[in-house]
Amino acid sequence: MRFPDFIEKLPQAELPVPGVQAFLLQAVRHQVAFLRSDKDMSMPEHSHGAQLEIPLEGVAEITMAGEVKVFGPGEPIYVPAGVPHAGKVKGPYAAVIIFDSPDRYKAKK
Repeated sequence: MRFPDFIEKLPQAELPVPGVQAFLLQAVRHQVAFLRSDKDMSMPEHSHGAQLEIPLEGVAEITMAGEVKVFGPGEPIYVPAGVPHAGKVKGPYAAVIIFDSPDRYKAKK
């Protein structure tokens, strides 16, 4: 999925997963990532500030507290602050992710 040009002109995030792109919208206390991946990907268990992820395309499988849930387009995923979670997505995948912290990702230089 291509995002509109004004999104794709935002700074790109440094991500620990190859083949994934995220465009960052930065606020004083929050960060929004417009994420996309053409391939399947997985994120090992991790935790951070609160996160609200809204899939736009594809399917995300999220594991929290030993429970696996599957989310499709338009089904919001809420992860409370500090809760360990892991994720897998089937590519192609696109989502808007809102983080309750301004520094979840750093912009590429």
